[in-house]
Amino acid sequence: MQRIKDNSAGMALVEAAVAVLVLAVIVAGSIYVINHRPADTSTTASTTTTNTTSSQPGTTASIDQLTQNDAQSEQQSATAGDAQTQQDALSANSAASNVGGAYDESTF
Repeated sequence: MQRIKDNSAGMALVEAAVAVLVLAVIVAGSIYVINHRPADTSTTASTTTTNTTSSQPGTTASIDQLTQNDAQSEQQSATAGDAQTQQDALSANSAASNVGGAYDESTF
């Protein structure tokens, strides 16, 4: 019976080459990203929100004003949705009116 030679030295060389190749790809990708990023990153962070108060942004007064504006907006949206639901329920094409008068809610 013949013995099989141990060629582990060649395998270590292949593993080292693969590791160097992976590192080279990572470095090349990093260089590409660094060279192709926008020149001024502060412009991408600017917001288009308008401040309707004269207080400084980030102060308690401006946060309170934004909270009030948000609450008013939600209330207007809810009121409009409720009105639309009410109109749909009372329209001639509603599901309750198409069942032949089985649901007469006017006496409730």
